[in-house]
Amino acid sequence: MTTISFPNWSDALQSSDLPKQERERHRIIINWFLGHLKRECCPATKISAQDFIEHLVDTRHPADWQVKQWTDGLNWFFREAPTRRRVADRKDPPCVAESDGADKAEEEAEEAVSEAEFEDGRRHYAHTVAEMQAKVGMDPWYEEATRLMRVRHMAYRTEEAYLGWLRRMERYLNHKDGLEAFGEKDLKGFLSFLAVEEGVAAGTQRQALNAGVFFLREVRKMELGDFSDYVKADPKKYYPVVYSKGEIKRLLDRMRGKWSLMARLQYGCGLRISEVCRLRIKDVDLERGKLYVRASKGDKDRCVPLPKSLREPLVKHLEKIRSLHDADRKGDVPGAYMPNALDKKMPKAGKRWEWFWVFPMDRLSRDPRAADAPKRRHHILPRAYQKHLSVAATEAEIPKRSNSHVLRHSYATHLLENGSNIRTVQELLGHTCVETTMIYL
Repeated sequence: MTTISFPNWSDALQSSDLPKQERERHRIIINWFLGHLKRECCPATKISAQDFIEHLVDTRHPADWQVKQWTDGLNWFFREAPTRRRVADRKDPPCVAESDGADKAEEEAEEAVSEAEFEDGRRHYAHTVAEMQAKVGMDPWYEEATRLMRVRHMAYRTEEAYLGWLRRMERYLNHKDGLEAFGEKDLKGFLSFLAVEEGVAAGTQRQALNAGVFFLREVRKMELGDFSDYVKADPKKYYPVVYSKGEIKRLLDRMRGKWSLMARLQYGCGLRISEVCRLRIKDVDLERGKLYVRASKGDKDRCVPLPKSLREPLVKHLEKIRSLHDADRKGDVPGAYMPNALDKKMPKAGKRWEWFWVFPMDRLSRDPRAADAPKRRHHILPRAYQKHLSVAATEAEIPKRSNSHVLRHSYATHLLENGSNIRTVQELLGHTCVETTMIYL
């Protein structure tokens, strides 16, 4: 019996000379096949492929032309596979004899995921890429969803959120075929479950809807119909938490060092937490008093005025950061991460001063999207900044919900209270619709 190994089949298929529609058909059937192999715990062989096609014919009753398309896809997979090896025929699947330790570890991982709950009984779901890979094996559909999100240059936070929702949908369905059995009707049931059983907010349910529609339409290539017949979460009017000017002063007085500068910059410019953490040297124009926000939410850029009171602290901070940058260059540390394909267009730009982070981490770390990449200097993580902000709010005895976005809310509210035009505030915040800005009135 000959088994094959084809770990990079998706890239090989993408670069093949096949027509686009044929490539997409092949991709779907190959994902089905790999998911079937994982569930049945058997290797990729011609026999397992024949069994898989027979299983589809028995369960789905397809037309002849569909069977031919499926067969063509698997034929391409076996024909282009780079690695083949002969193994002795055996009645039991190989993983049954070898997998006592592996299966036990996997079961323990599943148990760890399922047993983690909040105090009120709700389950805690691992929804970061690293957590999912560490706790449970990645289904081919997850890998395909990840590939498509990266092809579309979707944000890493979006990638984490969508994969987390897919994991929750799979657990809700509780089907032996996993996400392969997930369809439009199941998505509507899951959305209703979120509203009725878990009582989520309308925004949370909308995010789950976006993740489900992306998976069914873009990954599974399904034609979706009307999505109005599910129970919608209660759309309550949202009033943002806002600090008074006195509370802002007490909060900032209790922050020190770079954390204080980050908080002052976020409040003084109305930045999101990701925007302040990802600032680069080239985005700060001290002479003109401008701050440029690049590739923000919705992949949009904007320019905001830089408060005069922050220019001198920024100059002193950048002098300290320059020494860290110079030390990295002497130590031959890889340059800062470059967005999209700029590292190929300008391979040395990541090591230049203007591309360095305004708020870099103290230690080197790896890109979570490329675990095999060398360590480099990344920007400060949002959760590290958020932790210091929460501690300062507690010390300042502010009796309100504390998070970094409150500073952005306060920036917008104080501008409107001082007589600024709502359209001006809309542009400074980077809102697409003025209705979003009107919550601060």
